[in-house]
Amino acid sequence: GSGKTTLVAKTFKDEKVKKHFHCCAWITVSQTYVIDDLFRSLIKEFHEARMEKVPADMNSMTYRELLQVLVNYLESKRYMVVLDDVWDIKLWKEMRIALPNTQFGSRIMLTTRNEDVASSSSGVQSHIHPIQLLKKNEAWELFSRKAFSAYQNKCCPPDLQSLAEELVKKCEGLPLAVVALGGLMSNKEPFEWKQVYNSLNLHLTIPLLERVENILFLSFDDLPYPLKHCFLYCSLFPEDYLIRRK
Repeated sequence: GSGKTTLVAKTFKDEKVKKHFHCCAWITVSQTYVIDDLFRSLIKEFHEARMEKVPADMNSMTYRELLQVLVNYLESKRYMVVLDDVWDIKLWKEMRIALPNTQFGSRIMLTTRNEDVASSSSGVQSHIHPIQLLKKNEAWELFSRKAFSAYQNKCCPPDLQSLAEELVKKCEGLPLAVVALGGLMSNKEPFEWKQVYNSLNLHLTIPLLERVENILFLSFDDLPYPLKHCFLYCSLFPEDYLIRRK
């Protein structure tokens, strides 16, 4: 919720950045992973980004075969790789043998909420970039863009100012929480703001629940009944799975 993936995505998608590399790949790791599947994802991403045909027998390849394909493919290239949402320290040890240090200026970006993971990239020159939470004025500006987009001059009306500031304070500078809450409040009538504030206070007195999760739950709870079912069906798919629609 602090904007790690958003920041890296902005860099990864920048054409001025991409032109410096022969090939680029982005894979999401998450809490549970199979290293063979991550290798397959890298191979697929690299080939598709360069409009190349993905090896037809890739799905039947063994670990060693996948490793060899990756090393052979990258050893003469300058590449950029993003490993998003890494939880386990051992991931880097497993992954680095497939990502050769070609001395051509390749770059590997890794996002994690675990400081031990961030500092575990031994054997390579690395830089840790901690993400700072939004400052008070930044959080307010972001919230205002979401919550008051339909208002005159897109500004907070005076009668909601103090309540809106209290709501923003509850987000503690987390961009995801600010955006979710701002979107929720954009559809609320002035008399409903106090109800949401009271509901948020009730949720945030439960110490075991994360602050962002509760704000997201309020947004979910405000959805029309059919859309709630839609979201529940989405939970059948794995994390970061690309869901097709008709």
